[in-house]
Amino acid sequence: MKTVIRDLARSYRLHHAGSPGLLKGIGLVGTVAFPLIYLLRFTGKLPPLYDDLPWRLVAIAMCALLVARKSWPQRLQRWFLPFSYLTIFYSLAFFLPFTLLQNQAATPTIINMVVSALLIILLTDWRNSVVLMLGGYATSIAAYWLTNPDPRLPSTFLVWWVPLSAVLVAGGSISKYVEKRAELERMRRLYSGMAGSVAHEMRTPLAHVEHALETIEASLRRAGQPNAPGLSRDELRRLSALAAQGRHAVRRGLQGITVTLQQLSHRAFDPAQFRPLSAAACVHKAVDEYVYEGAHQRSRVRIEVADDFTFIGDETTFVLIVFNLLKNALYYLPLHPDAIITITVERTPEHRVVVRDSGPGIAPELLARLFEEFQSSGKSEGTGLGLAFCRRAMQAFGGNISCRSELGRFTEFALTFPPASPAAQPQSTPAALSAGPQVDLAGRTVLVVDDSAFNRTIVKARLRELGVHALEAQHGSEALRMIDEGARPAAILMDVQMPGLSGMDATRALRARPGPASTIPVLGVSANDLPASRDSALAAGMDGYLTKPLQPELLRAELERVLRLAASNEPFQPSGQTAGF
Repeated sequence: MKTVIRDLARSYRLHHAGSPGLLKGIGLVGTVAFPLIYLLRFTGKLPPLYDDLPWRLVAIAMCALLVARKSWPQRLQRWFLPFSYLTIFYSLAFFLPFTLLQNQAATPTIINMVVSALLIILLTDWRNSVVLMLGGYATSIAAYWLTNPDPRLPSTFLVWWVPLSAVLVAGGSISKYVEKRAELERMRRLYSGMAGSVAHEMRTPLAHVEHALETIEASLRRAGQPNAPGLSRDELRRLSALAAQGRHAVRRGLQGITVTLQQLSHRAFDPAQFRPLSAAACVHKAVDEYVYEGAHQRSRVRIEVADDFTFIGDETTFVLIVFNLLKNALYYLPLHPDAIITITVERTPEHRVVVRDSGPGIAPELLARLFEEFQSSGKSEGTGLGLAFCRRAMQAFGGNISCRSELGRFTEFALTFPPASPAAQPQSTPAALSAGPQVDLAGRTVLVVDDSAFNRTIVKARLRELGVHALEAQHGSEALRMIDEGARPAAILMDVQMPGLSGMDATRALRARPGPASTIPVLGVSANDLPASRDSALAAGMDGYLTKPLQPELLRAELERVLRLAASNEPFQPSGQTAGF
């Protein structure tokens, strides 16, 4: 029995995992509809009905509590789903059949029953729909029998309503099954595309790194042999070049993963983070920071600034848009080695950035749906989400993206922007790097919390470059113990995902500590740069979020930011910056 209940609870939880607002919405409908339907009785348009006000008030109160979830105490939040299940059972599966019986299946109550059955099917999976309906009907019959001196079950209830409920459940289950299969196929395509894209981005860079390490290892092994001559200056120069190539390959792989993950994010863009930007400066930044496979690729990319303009947007997002377009254009370079990618910044005929390549072009039948999700042109791997991301981002800027192409001649993407206010002054420096005076980090102490000794070593090396002394803890519990024993680091670099007490749980526990310990700035560190992970970390009480591998300039900027705010006693404003690549 426990196993059955556990399975039903799991199915119900999974049913609402992808639509957290559904229960609040149905609670709002019930809070409004139940009293309105009752008030209709006083209009004279309904026949005399059983006065169900006490029962109805309970349903209204339960629905109102669903709507007020955010006001629930934190300790009660874990009971929200069980309470919502009880609300569905009482309000839909029990109360409405009960009033139908009390009113001997009058027309208004039959309509209510149909609506209740449809809502139960919407709000639950098919197994819970069956359990709720059977349990609700049985309970309503029992309550009717106990509260009515002359109970008489209407024939329509057993002859018509029970079979109709079975048909509704069967139809709803089939519909949900078909919808679920379609969703699973969509997710399969998404994950297949993502896996293919990540594999494509990482295999070549990893092969470069492997070759560099093997060559360096072989050279050092030869130099370590007895009586072997030391490495010459030329050999050392060659090994240094190989190490630089390996580092470049790693940056390219990380950049590819960042672009892929950004495409998967459907998080709404925050206009509050937008600011005036120079289009030319942003284009130069994107072209300079893009990690090319080699000098030949870079030589095919050109920038032409006919007339710069200012737009309101987010620099990182714009750079990712250009990365996507560059990546698509350079994909075909092996087949069209003479192709040229030209990025033009111009004011007329409108404010726009045009990315044009002289590659293979796109077939006309693909152009109409090019910006839809899971659409691509001639690429065997990829998520099919890159151009959809570009369109969402440009629309968030108040602009748009369009494409025109001719097979065998060119492809041209135009990013158009609305005119910025004349008072807007362009900025090209990320806010995290420019806000406020610099803070001297030399001599400060930072606690590094990570379950991986290798990761701690890397982070400590980054901190040494900044003149920062590092303490270290292997997990969240050890970090809290060090704090409780008197350690007072200037800040904490907390790995988000650790066994036992996770970084987020450790941060929550730290924020609950009394006194100064609770105010120690915490920067979350994770390899996951999806917005959902960052939002969860900030909600847990972290003051910022950095992604691995840590970039020295961004690490410095974030440490300076949180230490500056800590010194000024101002409330923390979590940074929007993440180390993307």
